[in-house]
Amino acid sequence: MKKSLIALAVIAASGAALAQSNVTLYGRLDASLANTKDKIANTSNTTMESGLLTTSRWGIRGSEDLGAGLKANFNLETGIKNDTGAQGTEGSAFDRQSWVGLSGAFGAVKLGRSDTAFDDIRDLAVGSNLWDSEFTPNKIAYTAGVKDYSSRASNQIRYESPSFAGFTAGVSYGLDEVASPVKKDVQAFNLRYRAGALDAGIGYQEQKDNTAPASNLEYTAISASYDFGSFRVSGGYNLAENGLNQEDDEFSVGVAVPYGSFEFSAGYAYSKSKTAGVTQAKGSAYALGATYALSKRTKVYAAYLDGDVENGAGTKTADKRVYAAGIRHDF
Repeated sequence: MKKSLIALAVIAASGAALAQSNVTLYGRLDASLANTKDKIANTSNTTMESGLLTTSRWGIRGSEDLGAGLKANFNLETGIKNDTGAQGTEGSAFDRQSWVGLSGAFGAVKLGRSDTAFDDIRDLAVGSNLWDSEFTPNKIAYTAGVKDYSSRASNQIRYESPSFAGFTAGVSYGLDEVASPVKKDVQAFNLRYRAGALDAGIGYQEQKDNTAPASNLEYTAISASYDFGSFRVSGGYNLAENGLNQEDDEFSVGVAVPYGSFEFSAGYAYSKSKTAGVTQAKGSAYALGATYALSKRTKVYAAYLDGDVENGAGTKTADKRVYAAGIRHDF
């Protein structure tokens, strides 16, 4: 009898512990038929694409309630190319997220691979600009000069503060794990304010590389979005610099309009790249798109992206058009 009571107590305790933990398997599959026209090369190619609206992925995330408001959290997520079945990044099991951490009244800490603190602010600028997708005009316009930023970092420590009257702050530091004197770490921070329909912030990221000035990069972004109810707008300014005294001034603006099961979006982006004050390149692009929700987890879409880049002499070095229609399903 005594042994039975002990066994029942152990089972009850185990059940309570399991109830305090949760693990979720989730994912997204996005496939489309696309046509890409390169007016410089005078080519046209029709392809099956994966992840044009949002990157196809699957992942596992979970948390455990440790008591007193403290939680242990983790997230493993990998991109996939569902048109071929290949990994998003060859040789990387979890290229998008791979971290473990703690959260509580103090905020949240993540250790591993995750988005940088700067990425939150850059994403904010394009949330209503073709839904931060491969159709977003930045994908062409921001290729004019300085290489664009890295949205994630490995070997990273990231801290996110709790909200204080709508204000939050974040900082991240990705270790290069390379012996000195080589320095190739990634550090970033953000300051963000949310109040009702307004979401605004500023971010900074430095990607050090003291072995190659062209790869020694700095980025500063100011972004905002506002939900008017009948439509949403987002936009931002980005300053990109490298160790060769090259500087890009970039901005983007977009709008998204829901109408029943439809949502329509339009966006524009522009970039001017200078070296020592002399214009070296310009890039601009615009895009139009629409989605239609078949259910809460499935939608179809169509979009068009048009943009070009020209050098300091005004000669076009890139001129691309993309048409696509596809379907996205979440699970």
